[in-house]
Amino acid sequence: MRNHLSPKTYLDLETSIRTLQKDQEETLVFLGKVGLGISKEHLEADAYQVYDTVFLLLEPEDRYQGITEELPGQTCVSIRFCGSHNEAPAYYQKLLTYIREHRLKIDGFSREVTMIDYVLANDPKQFVTEIQIPVCEG
Repeated sequence: MRNHLSPKTYLDLETSIRTLQKDQEETLVFLGKVGLGISKEHLEADAYQVYDTVFLLLEPEDRYQGITEELPGQTCVSIRFCGSHNEAPAYYQKLLTYIREHRLKIDGFSREVTMIDYVLANDPKQFVTEIQIPVCEG
């Protein structure tokens, strides 16, 4: 689903998540399966406060009714950090600095997934989020 979001908390994503889940026979929205993405163009412009896409990570056995896109395997720079989406901009900056210092090129939209959130931990300091940015040789 492509739309622009600026979530401060996971609850800010609720409408987009419910849209993905709409008309599904199975519940597919689980911890670690919902991701956010920022377009290549926004990453290159250091605009990482607004997300361009919300997605589900589907397993082969998942039966999703709707449009799906299988992403090719890609080389990514990645980082995991304690925190959630509102702490992510500082980590995007670290990844983008690394990409530039190593003369890499951004090769697609970012993938940001909170692996531990309020479902498993009451303390936001215990949340764990991973960001991946696809890259190729510059």
